[in-house]
Amino acid sequence: MPTLNTGLIIAGAYADKSRRVLMAQVKGKVDPKEAVRAVGELNKVLFEVIVNNLRLDKGDVVRVVIDYDVRDGQIKWNFDALRVEAFKRVPSKEVDEKVREVSARIFGFKSA
Repeated sequence: MPTLNTGLIIAGAYADKSRRVLMAQVKGKVDPKEAVRAVGELNKVLFEVIVNNLRLDKGDVVRVVIDYDVRDGQIKWNFDALRVEAFKRVPSKEVDEKVREVSARIFGFKSA
């Protein structure tokens, strides 16, 4: 069974990336209109998960992995195998603050 894997991408690009990956994987095997239909179906589910339920920001990172099958010229998703990995972006200001705090604690100096 083939697998669509977007790799690590910003959450704001999941729809485009899933479309490009699927189109490349099924090129010559499935009518392009069917690939567009199928990826629209997948992206509907991903939107609900990524945007409405997880409430990820566009700059957060996701990886989408799902198995599918091609039967009679149609793409059938295995939604039981859908995996969405989500990584929240930590603002630079917060990271910088923690770096200063830890450095000061470890090396015993106060940063400016």
